[in-house]
Amino acid sequence: MFKVGVIGPERSVERILSYVKQIKNDLTFIGLPYNIAHETIDILEIHHQEVDFWLFSGNIPYTIAQQSKHFSRERMQFIHISVNSFYRGILELSHQIGELAKNVSIDALNILEEDYLLGITKLEELLENLYVKRFDPKTSIEEIIDYHLELWQKKKIDIVITAYPSIELRLKQMGIPVYWVGPMQQDIYHTLQLFNEKVRTFYYKETQTTALIVQVNNFEHLKKVNAEGYGIHFIQLNLKKLVLQICEKIDGYFIDEGNGRYILFSSRGIVERNINTIFEMIHRLEVETEQPAMVGIGHATTVYYAESFAQRALEHVTEKGINGIMIMGDDGTITEFNQDSPQITYSSRVQNMEIIEKLKNTSVSPKIFSKIEAKLNELKIETFNAKTLAKELEMSDRYAQRILSELLSAGLVQYCGMENRNTRGRSAKLYKLSE
Repeated sequence: MFKVGVIGPERSVERILSYVKQIKNDLTFIGLPYNIAHETIDILEIHHQEVDFWLFSGNIPYTIAQQSKHFSRERMQFIHISVNSFYRGILELSHQIGELAKNVSIDALNILEEDYLLGITKLEELLENLYVKRFDPKTSIEEIIDYHLELWQKKKIDIVITAYPSIELRLKQMGIPVYWVGPMQQDIYHTLQLFNEKVRTFYYKETQTTALIVQVNNFEHLKKVNAEGYGIHFIQLNLKKLVLQICEKIDGYFIDEGNGRYILFSSRGIVERNINTIFEMIHRLEVETEQPAMVGIGHATTVYYAESFAQRALEHVTEKGINGIMIMGDDGTITEFNQDSPQITYSSRVQNMEIIEKLKNTSVSPKIFSKIEAKLNELKIETFNAKTLAKELEMSDRYAQRILSELLSAGLVQYCGMENRNTRGRSAKLYKLSE
């Protein structure tokens, strides 16, 4: 049974836990409330080893959690506050003050979900005046209170809608009509359904069969160099020992195929948590043999397909000639791990038929195109030149320029200007992916 830590203001956490009891599930929920939102990071640090998943009361603690080294999108979910909370607040407070509130002050995190931002935009259309206090996770409660209080004292607003229950309490004490936008019942139920699905998906991925194929290159050369005496036998024993140590670490099954090739079988979750240890093994194998070592990893539902995907992953590593690890999943995703750069995940499949048809007229594979898209998304850049593409995809400038030329002809990228340079030389052409 998985344990779920619920993080948020105490009132939010209590509300969530009360609704959780009404829903049948196999999860154990633990309430971990905070006094101020920035305590979220401390809670994650203290309890990360005793909790499997995290549920946040809203976007504020979830956004703060992203600053933690324990942040994981796969293991975390926040309750989406619907637009209805705004309307309910205005309706309740309008009834309280005896007239329709048309001048409203609200506070909201400076990084907002799209739906939340849309809700605020719609409020502006309905109200005469809408004042918005945007805050970051470290903004003090006093600063937000002062913002609302000043508007109230200047008679610019009729009511206040706040994201903090502590602000609601303080403003009520001052006699200001205020409504706290907390998670409503329907928001909690909807999020819990999504959360249960996320947990099931994670469990499936954790228990997927995983194959690792470890390959020491140029092994025939090693055998020739160490042909006399027992040299090659000692090398083989040392290599086997190094790989067996990893096999023990991931609780795996070991096969020695000879000639510097080994296959290990384990589960996906254990392997992915030990990527750094696998990198250490690669380094130790290379020190022992003075030859490159590579690892291909495959995830699948059966041993046969896991090994097949691992072999394909190893072939990709060989083609690229990189010192790293490549993982291929049964959904077509490819993840590259390289100690010199961040990991990158992309798809080996393109399902957009229009793109597939355009790629047929080029020598660019769907895998390369998907990797370009993934890299640009990771870097959060819209425009790029051939040199940037070459650097990020570890290819020559000439090859990158050829790819761009073909994609330009196929209409998959478009020319969008020139890059100004402070140094001498020709300005570089700038491109962006076609919409």
